[in-house]
Amino acid sequence: MHLSKLTSLLIGLAMAAAAALWLANLAHNDFGVPRHIIRADALLSALLVFGLLVIGLFSRRLGNRG
Repeated sequence: MHLSKLTSLLIGLAMAAAAALWLANLAHNDFGVPRHIIRADALLSALLVFGLLVIGLFSRRLGNRG
């Protein structure tokens, strides 16, 4: 069961990264914003959300042991 949760988190991260790249392309084409500015911020945000989800997963798992 742990592997399925981790797999779900990885799929979520991949989808967030794909959305970030798509939004960077959209902002570049429609608004003239350089792609690298949005891409870096969006990918870092996706990584931060992934890190928080992993911390939540492991903290809940470790909390059930005591």
